Amino acid sequence: MKLGNRLSNKICPDNMTIEEWQVALRRENARESNFSVEHLDKNRIWGDYLVCSDTGRYKVAFRGVQSDRNFCSCLDFRTNGLGTCKHLEAVSLFLQEHVPGYPWAGLSYAAEYSSMFVSYKGGRSIRIRIGDAYRNEYERLKEKYFTEDGVLPEANFHLLDQISQEAVNISPSFRCYDDVQEFVTEQLNLKQWQNELRSAYPEQAIPWDKKALSPAYKEVESLLYELCFNGYGFIIGVKHPFYIHLIARLTEEIYQGEEVRDKGYIIVNSDTDVLVWQSILFQYSEYIHLPVQVLSQQQFLKHQTTLGEKATFVYINDADCLKEWKNPLSLAIKRLEIKHLYLHVEALKSFTPVQLSSILQHINPFIIGPFYKFIHTYRPMFPLQEYRDLLPPEMRLFTHFVTRVLLKAHILPSADNTAPQLPIEELLTPTDRVNKFLSLLGDILADSEASELLRERIKALLDPR
Repeated sequence: MKLGNRLSNKICPDNMTIEEWQVALRRENARESNFSVEHLDKNRIWGDYLVCSDTGRYKVAFRGVQSDRNFCSCLDFRTNGLGTCKHLEAVSLFLQEHVPGYPWAGLSYAAEYSSMFVSYKGGRSIRIRIGDAYRNEYERLKEKYFTEDGVLPEANFHLLDQISQEAVNISPSFRCYDDVQEFVTEQLNLKQWQNELRSAYPEQAIPWDKKALSPAYKEVESLLYELCFNGYGFIIGVKHPFYIHLIARLTEEIYQGEEVRDKGYIIVNSDTDVLVWQSILFQYSEYIHLPVQVLSQQQFLKHQTTLGEKATFVYINDADCLKEWKNPLSLAIKRLEIKHLYLHVEALKSFTPVQLSSILQHINPFIIGPFYKFIHTYRPMFPLQEYRDLLPPEMRLFTHFVTRVLLKAHILPSADNTAPQLPIEELLTPTDRVNKFLSLLGDILADSEASELLRERIKALLDPR
């Protein structure tokens, strides 16, 4: 579908696949943008380019028309799964203008050297490209460590240094690009984190007092383990008296598993919220020794964060504002290099696919796949029901519905390992009670027998006889 002479950026045309549409949008953007393109080496077509605009400078490696070895330093290229971006399309347009014969009969860059690179087309994968020099030797290396089509299996990620050394021993000209190491390190760190957690807590529950599991706390302790397991999370739940206690213990456990303890932030709405949170968090003996600050959103925005600054732990209460990409808090969070990020919202029903994907991209831009694909694929599912099995599959592993767990727990732990004196029902606010009712109503309506019984009861109540 076109708006005038332009493609719609919201509706995929009937005569295009979603991928073709997204590539066409980026080509259109490149054509309309004021990019300057500079060739950085002596190759006539292939090689490295610098693409500049008023908003940034991006290094582009052009290896062939639609080649999976093309690369751009922009985030969109690494996350969209298309194998292109507006900067690569700008290079292609530049070459069409300056080099006759596009698309050059399907030719691609055929360097003599071999290399290992990350392909971002269709998702991230590590691949080997074998050049003309020492071809037989590199073919044997490929057969030893890679699949038939040249992909490094995840099971061999831990062998990256060994593979690279063997490759360099064949020829010093072998190249292993920086993003290969970054990708492998990210995956191995997560695997190590999960293995250590399994080893420390084989019951898949983290004891509240760190000494022994308490049967009364079983649901909460299992939830704490689940929150820790992926090292990040998306938390849905209404405000609850115990909720701050849960985050306190989560913070302690995250830092316990990290050798390097960089600063951390717990970001809440207002200055009043800061005082409420601090009054509970400071009851935890380990927490008070951690480099973690409780800040309101405004305080955090005044706090000077630099691009690439490291943070071990960040928790954002009421992260709804992150649904807008240009929100000041969103921009500030993106400047940080965060090891463990947890985002909280009270409910899912109000979010559109665009808004929800915008929030989740903060955790990891690869976590839900390409932005456009998530929106296009899952739009019919919205508004989302707050049941894990009814979520988009990419969300299920790191999304946690906390309210139900807390309401199921008959006794809840606290900082001094004692249960609150009041029953949970007495601790609930009027808003909590309404939300609890709606949550239970959803469970009833999802059960045909319970739903029929509810209809009978309502009918009996309404019957004047």
